[in-house]
Amino acid sequence: MIDLGSIVLRPIEPQDVDSLYSFRNEWSVIRYLVGFSAGYSHANLEDWIKRHSNRADEVLWTIAERTSDRCVGHVGLYQIDNRVRKAEFGIVIGEKRLWGRGLGKQVTEAVVAWGFSQLNLHKITLSVLATNSRAIHIYKSLGFTCEGLLRDDQFRDGQYLDLMLMALTEHQWHAKDAAS
Repeated sequence: MIDLGSIVLRPIEPQDVDSLYSFRNEWSVIRYLVGFSAGYSHANLEDWIKRHSNRADEVLWTIAERTSDRCVGHVGLYQIDNRVRKAEFGIVIGEKRLWGRGLGKQVTEAVVAWGFSQLNLHKITLSVLATNSRAIHIYKSLGFTCEGLLRDDQFRDGQYLDLMLMALTEHQWHAKDAAS
């Protein structure tokens, strides 16, 4: 578990299905996410939890409110490759009432720090829709840099959108910490 004060990052549990169902089927939430679609059933999400909980190449957390233990999102490091010390980062804050309050940055920073210190990662990558300026701003503020652009890669709201590939190395991370 990672303690962030009013929020904790804890393992995903079957009790999180109802919350996951509500925001993973909410277009205003998933429209900003890479690779997500609507139409998940409770059974789909129960299966998703089981599949991801048993993977050796992933670390996945529920973003939960401390007082209620209610799931408000999830975050993880995926495709962990210990040989090259690399992983892919992904996050979703499903509770819109928490948007714009710094939670995404706080959670991202905690998971990135954990990946570098606990998994001994050298590089953390992510992909983000080029139209998701709020997320791009957060990632850049934490030291992520653009490594490429996949043109017309995702389809949203009747149009194709570019996908930005970003990455952060342990050296960039530690240099950022030394500068602050």
